[in-house]
Amino acid sequence: MHQRWLVLSILIWLIGCTVAAPVPPPPTIPRLPTVTPEPLLKVTPTSRIIRLAENPIPTFTPTPRPTAVLSTAGVITAAMAQLGLSAEPYAVLGDPNAPITIVEFTDFGCSFCRRHHQFTFRQLVDEFVERGQVFYVVKQFPVTSPQGELAALAAICAGEQGTYWAMHNALFAAGDVWDSDASTAHRQIMTIAADLGLDRAELQACIERPSTQDVIARHVSEAHALHIFGTPVFFVNNQLLSGAQPIERWRELLQFIAEAE
Repeated sequence: MHQRWLVLSILIWLIGCTVAAPVPPPPTIPRLPTVTPEPLLKVTPTSRIIRLAENPIPTFTPTPRPTAVLSTAGVITAAMAQLGLSAEPYAVLGDPNAPITIVEFTDFGCSFCRRHHQFTFRQLVDEFVERGQVFYVVKQFPVTSPQGELAALAAICAGEQGTYWAMHNALFAAGDVWDSDASTAHRQIMTIAADLGLDRAELQACIERPSTQDVIARHVSEAHALHIFGTPVFFVNNQLLSGAQPIERWRELLQFIAEAE
């Protein structure tokens, strides 16, 4: 009897320890940055963005017809102002008063940005920009490649010499060089500059200028304010479209927006 009582007492004591022992909380795992655009929800009173669904294209309140602001700093359309974007002096194509503004956040070292440029961009220009339906703007967001920022600086500095788009095309054509070391990337930029007839000394001075580097920092800050963390990302008036989409998707979207205006 005494032994059974002793065993029972020990069991009660063990159960009490088990119940009373605090259970440690699960460890907090920090969220790592990603080059994939973060998912965005439907617009709220504190948000300026509506994310495009995959299928079908959602209805939305159309953006008022843009009235562009032109200044020595560049162009700001109504859609750009609505998104809180700064003026762009060089990386623009088309009529600023077009009913639709497309703003692309891009990285010259991003393979999906390159795919967009090679297979879709030219068709967008031919079918929509040159017909006065779209005003196209590029913002530099070098987040995916080691030398993407150097390439972006070269594009901006080529713009100062009046050849932004020629440099833009050549930087994308250079392919994987922006994943190499800085010396290789710099030699490629200077080769492109010579081919385009640019003043290479002036280009180099511009690349090293803090004010040019501030332009990149401003573009990156604007992307983060819009919750953009990857490339390519596009704003079509007040709509967000991510990834390298086929031209058929663009035609469908732009037709939908044009009919809603």
